[in-house]
Amino acid sequence: MTIAAQVKEVNTEPPPMYRIQPGDKLSLKFYSNPELNEASMTVRPDGFISPQLISEIKASGLTTAELKKELEKQYIEFLLTPMLTVSVIEFVQPKIFVGGQVTKPGRYELREAKTVVQAIFHAGGFTRDAKRSMVIHARPDGNGDWKIEITNISNILSQKGSDRDRELMDGDFVFVPESKISQFTKAVEAFRGLVPRFF
Repeated sequence: MTIAAQVKEVNTEPPPMYRIQPGDKLSLKFYSNPELNEASMTVRPDGFISPQLISEIKASGLTTAELKKELEKQYIEFLLTPMLTVSVIEFVQPKIFVGGQVTKPGRYELREAKTVVQAIFHAGGFTRDAKRSMVIHARPDGNGDWKIEITNISNILSQKGSDRDRELMDGDFVFVPESKISQFTKAVEAFRGLVPRFF
């Protein structure tokens, strides 16, 4: 089963300082203008929502407090003193992706694998052809690309050198290249070639 085909699991209570993402369901409540209330509004894949009177506004990447502030700025054109609350009533569970030379590549919940090492073992561990000394940890940079770092898992497990396990965040990707790949640039090329098949 591909990543895109897997069903997104949702919870009703987002973690503190949660940042809204596509697929989340929001509730908007206006103190003095209940006719503008939105009981359930889904954030579109492009990250935008379309409340009443406003054509659209980007919600993805913002906290509820930040979105509230932006909405109040927009509604000042229509309301004398816009006052509202924004709530996340259903949210997409934070996830990470593990690919390459692991037994069970795929998407996993962040709560199940919070570090690079945990992610690899949660994905069934290394295959025989895994390059354990050049594991890629990639994080979306917010501009459509990735911030890429290399982790030497062999050193971490044997407690040699200064390598330390890395904490993961929502949307991170852990990629294990083949052992025959010796150059960092080649490993990055292999990672970039795999990414489109995960989404």
